[in-house]
Amino acid sequence: MEREKDLGTYIAPNGLLHPLVAVYREFIASGERVNGTRYQYETSLRLHVEPYFGSVPIGSVRPMDLQAWLKWMVEDRGYMEATAINRYETLSGVFSFAVANEYITKNPCQHVRAGRRRTKRRAKKRIQLPTLEEIEAIERNLPGPYKLLVWLMAGCGLRIGEASAVTLQQFDFEVGMLYVDRQVTQDGENEKPRTARQKAITKGRGRAHCIRHLKWRDMDEGRAIPLPAYIADKVREHVRLHGTFRVEGGLNRLKGDYLFCNVGRTNILMYSLVDRLWRAAKRSAGITRRITPHWLRHFFASASLEGGTGIRHGRMARASRPAHHP
Repeated sequence: MEREKDLGTYIAPNGLLHPLVAVYREFIASGERVNGTRYQYETSLRLHVEPYFGSVPIGSVRPMDLQAWLKWMVEDRGYMEATAINRYETLSGVFSFAVANEYITKNPCQHVRAGRRRTKRRAKKRIQLPTLEEIEAIERNLPGPYKLLVWLMAGCGLRIGEASAVTLQQFDFEVGMLYVDRQVTQDGENEKPRTARQKAITKGRGRAHCIRHLKWRDMDEGRAIPLPAYIADKVREHVRLHGTFRVEGGLNRLKGDYLFCNVGRTNILMYSLVDRLWRAAKRSAGITRRITPHWLRHFFASASLEGGTGIRHGRMARASRPAHHP
């Protein structure tokens, strides 16, 4: 013990005996994490780590235990390999946190890296770009107020959360630019529950939808994206036919005149509605293969490269908020 203290490798027995689940909770509470990241970590702890490891001490977890855990997630729980590997990478971060805080001396996840790289390579091969004909077919089968979503993603490269949160104030039609500074997410702060049902919904799950500033961007910064003329025309036509949805500032909200909202025009556009509309439109269009809304962003990147835009030249500019932007 004295020798290990001299070498700086001594770990007190009470550190090794800390439950892995307890250390995981300390990891979640540490650092400055956005709500979405914290929610993902809490979900993984609740669904993947705690059911398998239970009260196992962190010092007793070995590489063979981690291999068995990965196999359990895929074979017993039915997760895709890529999903299991993502959960493993988070757990690896927990063990690194434990090493830094002197609970353990080594990270056992270091011995499972080769499988992680192979699984990631296999996962990346699954994406097949949608064709322009497929995109147009899905757009034709979407309800009128939501057709523009397709073109903001396929024609401007927006993510689904960014497209859902676009406001009229973000467009500069004279210059031909779209300023992206916000997104719809599912990591909002829940109001204090009043009923038993609300308490059940908000206990460790079911975070509120919110409109917030772009992740990893300062509050006065976003992305300035060139606005193609045909997209500008579609935006004007959308506003003429469907108007905008006014949102005032408040809990989980940013002020603006939004292009999209829910069917009853009483709230913001939420992920569940987009997913339901997308699946129905794809089914009505007779498309059976897997195409997700995010793949429209890949289509945009591919079309830009094919049109001669270089990788570095085509990166979205980091831009400050325009003076006229509210």
